[in-house]
Amino acid sequence: MSVRGSLRTTLLELLAGAVLGGGMLLLGSRVGAKLGASSGNGWGDIIGALVGSVLAYPVGFVAGMWLVAWRLRLPHSLWRGIFGAVLGLVLVLLLAEPLRLNQDSRLMVTLLYLVPSVAALFGFNRPRHALPPTGSSKTL
Repeated sequence: MSVRGSLRTTLLELLAGAVLGGGMLLLGSRVGAKLGASSGNGWGDIIGALVGSVLAYPVGFVAGMWLVAWRLRLPHSLWRGIFGAVLGLVLVLLLAEPLRLNQDSRLMVTLLYLVPSVAALFGFNRPRHALPPTGSSKTL
C-alpha cells in the first residue's frame, strides 16, 4: 500500500473511531449518570457520567477502527488496539498526580480521551512480524 493510501486509511480509521467513540461517549455518560444518580450526596450523577464516558469512548473508538479495517479488508490487530486503549487510559490516570495533570481539568480531560485513542491507533495498526518458515535454516 502506498504512503498516500496508508495515510488515507489512517485518517478514515480516525474519523470512524471518533464518530463511534463520540456515540459511545454519549451513551456511556447517560448510563453512568443514571447509575450514579442513586447516590445520596448529589454528585453521583456527574461522577457517573464522567466515568461512563471515559470508559465508553475507547470502546467506540476501537470499534470504529475495526469497522473500517473489516470493511476494507485491511490487516489489523483488534486485541492490540484494545490493549493500547486500556494502557493509554491507565497511564494517564497513573501519571496524573506525578505530572500534576489533575491541576488543570481541561488538560486532564483532553488527555483522558486523546492518549487512549492514539495508543489504540498504534496498537491496532502495528504490523505483525513474519516468522521464518520452520523448515528453513541458514548455515554460515
